[in-house]
Amino acid sequence: MISDIFDSIPELYEAINDVKTHFSDKNSSICNNLKTNNVSLSQINETLMCFEKASRTLETSHNENSFGNKINEKSAIIKELTGKYVKFNIDDIIETRIKQAIITIKEENKSVLENLSKSFTEVKTYTAALKKCFDTSQEEISKLTMKLNQITSDNTRQKELWQELTQTEYNHKNNVINSIKSLQHKLRASQRCNNSKMNDIKQLLYTLPRMSTPLNKNEGTRIPNPQVLEVENSQLKNEFSSSLHNLEPSMGQAFLKEVPKIKEWPHFSVEGEYDHMEFIKGIDMIKEDFELPDRLVTAIFNTFFTRSAHRCYIKLR
Repeated sequence: MISDIFDSIPELYEAINDVKTHFSDKNSSICNNLKTNNVSLSQINETLMCFEKASRTLETSHNENSFGNKINEKSAIIKELTGKYVKFNIDDIIETRIKQAIITIKEENKSVLENLSKSFTEVKTYTAALKKCFDTSQEEISKLTMKLNQITSDNTRQKELWQELTQTEYNHKNNVINSIKSLQHKLRASQRCNNSKMNDIKQLLYTLPRMSTPLNKNEGTRIPNPQVLEVENSQLKNEFSSSLHNLEPSMGQAFLKEVPKIKEWPHFSVEGEYDHMEFIKGIDMIKEDFELPDRLVTAIFNTFFTRSAHRCYIKLR
């Protein structure tokens, strides 16, 4: 719409120039008419002056009676001319010509004013359209400027947020990496400490006294003596307990965590169909999995008997 209005501006200037040209032409024609009327008036005035001069000449000639027939002829001619001009009312002619000129001038001025008013109306229309388009363009420019500023602000904020997010992510990664490294260092230190403590415990357990049982020559196996077994077991338990008691609390806790609970070991009841070989294999498997010393397994071996086996063990004691 703005481009159409700007394209029509040359046509508007051309119309204004046409109006100016029309005005100048009308003024020229009016001036020419006025000049023509002035010429006619001057001719009439000259004719009247000639008539007056001729009348004075006739009067002078008539008083002197010096020229005779020539004067009479001239007088007749003058009278004839005077008779012709008398038929016309000079004032009426002048007034009529002036009125016609005024009417013509008014009509031409009216036409010119109408054209000028029409041109000014068109100019006002174009001006209003231009003003409206200018206001609209200003509003659009303001909106676009606000949007541009908002987009610029949003982009700046997004860049700041992206930088903050990147920095936060970088810091978080570094913190996680540092935490993992610290945890690995602590775990390795704890593992080295636990290994050294477990070695101390193993060495301590290996120093416990062994059980002695008499050998049955008929069967080739050792049959435990209940009295000796009870004494040795009590001594073993006391030494084992005192050894654990002398350890540091952290070492004792680590040791207890390594040793499975009694209920997790296989048990032997000597009831129904039983397989003592599977019972022994299960104990050996746990001992190997947890790397338990033989002295520890021997110390708690009597707790694996239940029901009939436990009663038999008590009778043997």
